[in-house]
This record gives sequence, C-alpha cells and structure tokens, in this order.
Amino acid sequence: MEDKRMRKDICVGLDVGTSAAKYTAIDLSTGSVVAQRRVEYSRADTAVGVVPMRMYTEALEQTLGDLVQEFAVRSVALTTAWYSAIAPENGGDLVYQWNSIWERNEAVERELRGFLDVSGCHVDILFPVYKMMTAHILRNMSFKPYGMKEYLIEWLTGERTTDYSTASASGLLDIRKRDWNQPLLDTLGYRRDDMPRLQRHNTPVATVKIKGESILVAPGLGDGASASYACKAVSDIAANIGSTMAARELAPIIRHDMLERLWTFVVDESRYVNGGISSNGGSVLEWARKTKWSIDEVQVRQGGERFFPWLHGERTPFWSADLRGTFTGVDVQTDLATLSAAIVKGVAFTLSRMINAMTQARSCPSGVVVAGGGVRLSELLRVVQGSVRVPLTILKSFDYLASDGAALSAAEALGVPLELHHDIESVLEPNDVFRADYEGWIAEANNVASGVYHLA
Repeated sequence: MEDKRMRKDICVGLDVGTSAAKYTAIDLSTGSVVAQRRVEYSRADTAVGVVPMRMYTEALEQTLGDLVQEFAVRSVALTTAWYSAIAPENGGDLVYQWNSIWERNEAVERELRGFLDVSGCHVDILFPVYKMMTAHILRNMSFKPYGMKEYLIEWLTGERTTDYSTASASGLLDIRKRDWNQPLLDTLGYRRDDMPRLQRHNTPVATVKIKGESILVAPGLGDGASASYACKAVSDIAANIGSTMAARELAPIIRHDMLERLWTFVVDESRYVNGGISSNGGSVLEWARKTKWSIDEVQVRQGGERFFPWLHGERTPFWSADLRGTFTGVDVQTDLATLSAAIVKGVAFTLSRMINAMTQARSCPSGVVVAGGGVRLSELLRVVQGSVRVPLTILKSFDYLASDGAALSAAEALGVPLELHHDIESVLEPNDVFRADYEGWIAEANNVASGVYHLA
C-alpha cells in the first residue's frame, strides 16, 4: 500500500454532469494538473432527463473514495449542470435535468411574467422555476426549492448551500439584490428557512470526512460559468458547441435587458455571467448525419438557400418551444449538397449571433475561446470566423473545462489562488467573408419566427 506521506496534496474540481462525471486534480504545490478523468454512471434513468439522485450520490461516493486512496485531497468544489430541479418520490428523490420533457402551460407563463424581470431568466421550460410553478398551479407533483448541486452538497456536508450562479439559473434569485426573490418564494409556498445558503463559489462550506480524511468542500460554479472561469486567463468570453450551444461572458454589468434577450446570472459580489443558449448545436449536426445529409463533405458558399435549425424550438433570442427547423429559398435547382451546406451555415450563424451579442457592446482584444465537439467541423468554424468581428481561440484540450474551473474554486477556498495554462490549437482572425450573408440570415430568421410561427 502506498505510503500516505508520499501522496501529492491536491485540490479537486468535480463536474457531476448529466451523462458522466469528470474531475480535475491540481497539485497545490506546483499548480499543475495531475489527473483528469471521466467516471461513467450506472445508468438508472426513469425518463429522458429524469434520473434518481442516488445514481449521482453513488458515483460521488466512489469517486471521492478512489481519490483519497491516490492523493491527499485537501479540498473539492462541485460543478453541476444548471437548470435542475428535485422532485421527492417514495422510491427516492428524482432530478429533472435541463433536457427533461416538459409541456408548456399558458397559465404558468402568465404567472411567471410578473416575477422573472428581476431574475435574469426568461419564461421558458428550460428554467426550474417553470417546473416549480407548473407543480404549484396544477397541484400534480412537488419540487424542492433547489436542484442537483444543493442536494449533493447537503448530502456531503449536511449543509444546504449553493453558489450564486446556480441559484440564479433556478429563476428564484433577484440578481440585483443577490438574494432570493421573496415574493416569488411566497407565491410558490417556499419558506426562506428551506432555501439554500448563498455563498461565493470559492469559499468553504464545511469539512467532510472521506475514509477518515478531512476534505474542505466549496460550492464551485454552475457548469457554464465554471468553464468560463477555467479559461478566464485567455478571455472573459467563451463559447461552446456541444449538443446545445452557448456563448458566455464574465462581466461587471447585466445584459439581460438587451435586444438579443440574453440571460444573466450572478457570479459573486462584483461580477455576472451573461450568456445566450441555443438548443440546436451538435444535436442538429448529429440529426443531419443520421439522416444522411452530407454536412462533413460540403463546402459552404455565400448566399443561397437558408436553414433555421430550430429542431428543438429555440432559446436565445426567441425563447420559444414552438419554433421548428425551416428551409427557405428552395426551388427545383436545389440539391442535397446545397441543403447540407445550409444546415452547417444555419448552426454556425446561430452561434455567431450569440457571440456577436457578447462582443458588440464591449472591447474584446482577446477574442472568444471556442470549445466543444463542434469545433471539429472545420466548415462550421470557417463560417463563424466569417460572421463575427473578434478572433476565435481554439484550445487543444477542452473536455475538462468545467472541472478545471471547479478545481480553481477549490484551491481558492484554501486561500491558494491558481491560474491554469491552456495550450492553444489555433487563432482564427475574423474576415467578414460571410458577414452580409449572416445579416440577411438574421433578418429572415426574425421574419420567419414572427410571420410563420407568430412570435411577438
């Protein structure tokens, strides 16, 4: 058995994701990453996006137990996906994740419009408060006033605590007061005493014993903010092309009221994370491949047919579950290759729209960090490069950004400020090749959303 005196002192960032857990371990004496690993779950889904919490607690227990055998773990911070809600069930608590199926309800939306102007969120089934208000109005189920992160921290430490960004993403926080929205809590029937304690992401919650060893626990940030925090030394603005797409910035101001209808969550006492999110990123590319569109072979040209990739409705800027994927400009000369190129361009312009919303109102000399599996489609990146006005920085490794950010939070909770080094694959300078095409696409997207789908 390894001599415990020889183990490295580390901090750990633990990303308890929806599909797998990942962790980053950093040597506290050198600031170097000494381990990055992925831990698969023993799947126990009851429906799409609905999972027993015991699946996550079992994985967390095993992962921390394994880590203390290999390292001297001094602190850990958790990051989880935003937008989760916990429903108590006789067989064990269930978590409803961001991708759980949920029906729209006009009565719910009317009720929420009076509250969400101070929340930084929008009236959309994505946000936990929508599910909570549905349960309150229909009286058909119940939700706890918190989600997956708060559940896991309480399970670990006995303390019901959260970070500001995760609290913001629930829709229950007043982002200007940085406190719970009391009128909304009253309407939903939640007692303030039952709400999680609000803390900075990099402050101690409590100390927990794992196999006899004391580990300090910090809240960490929500996954999107944590990924941005990990690469803040490269840029304050980051974009991700995963199954969904997002662009986010760390900033001292609120952008929730912009025309592009961004969301705004609190990071700490002086900063916010502003962002846009699209439901239609890699999921659309995967649909295109499965249905035999030749998106990996085409060369995208300017002009021509357009595609609005709203297969899953759309969030930023429309916030509507009713939108659907739409081609325009199709005639008898149109072929499959042309439509395949339009699909790539539609996804690219969707990301560009969010990046441009982040960068148009501020100086951005460092450009935007772009990560996620979608960066491997070079034509998509080429279109984004031609339709934004800031450099795109592509990292060599980006699979662990959320756990990297949580590891920084864990180190800071010990009073050890660290900065991660990221190897850069390439920097794509903007060239305006697709700028006119992009602006035409934006104008027609707005017209299709209002004229065909009757969005106000």
